[in-house]
Amino acid sequence: MKPRLVRSRAATAGVCLIALAGAAACGPTSAGKGAEGSVRDTAAAPGASGANPPAPRASGPTPQVKADGALTSDQLNAAALATGDVKDFAAEPLEGGTPTGSSRTAKAECMPFVSVINGTPEPAPSATVYRRLVDTTEDGQADQTVVTEVLGAHPAGAPDVLARLRTAIDACSDGFQTKGGDLEPSVFTEVRELPAPKVGDEAVAYELMGVAQGDPVPMVFQVVRSGTTVVTYYAVDVTGGDTPQIPAQLAVAQAAKLKS
Repeated sequence: MKPRLVRSRAATAGVCLIALAGAAACGPTSAGKGAEGSVRDTAAAPGASGANPPAPRASGPTPQVKADGALTSDQLNAAALATGDVKDFAAEPLEGGTPTGSSRTAKAECMPFVSVINGTPEPAPSATVYRRLVDTTEDGQADQTVVTEVLGAHPAGAPDVLARLRTAIDACSDGFQTKGGDLEPSVFTEVRELPAPKVGDEAVAYELMGVAQGDPVPMVFQVVRSGTTVVTYYAVDVTGGDTPQIPAQLAVAQAAKLKS
């Protein structure tokens, strides 16, 4: 099944806020449109505060890494997927600021998942860039495919991000709860490993089964390391409880662009 992210359901933003501990961006947008006239949810995305600059087009110079091997913020922007890199997909910057979440869990072994949701993976990146990837052939459809992409530059410890997630998958299979700010506790009833994309230097994929208003809310994450850059893709199904599918060509194209 595709990620099912309904435009018309008024509760979509609230459901995503609850399900992802107040830190998720959900809902399709009108690909290729600016802020006016586009359909966007009000839920914020995980990540550091501050707005992203406009998404670059596919053309342009190949990013060069810093002396420590990690890309700068500008270089991450240039390396991120752009409209035209993947057939039928538009790449949009996330609109507005992207506040960092503050959720925690009493189950310490599950904090790697919560850190990713918060936009603060461990170890923390030195620069972060966000994109929303939208299937333009499905404009107007209730189940339009929308995938959020987060690129993080890690001068040190990039492999540790994935290693900690793998350990957490085994330790948290029976779920966990989170609490952050004034939000009600969020419940995740199950964690399971999924087949990871065979791209980059290494990759891990997993599903978190959340609960919102008594309904299951499955969330799929793919985390791919290419050198010192860690790219996270995630999709949420807020309408039917089906495991979202992240199109394989996204990770393939992004890994190739980072390698070039």
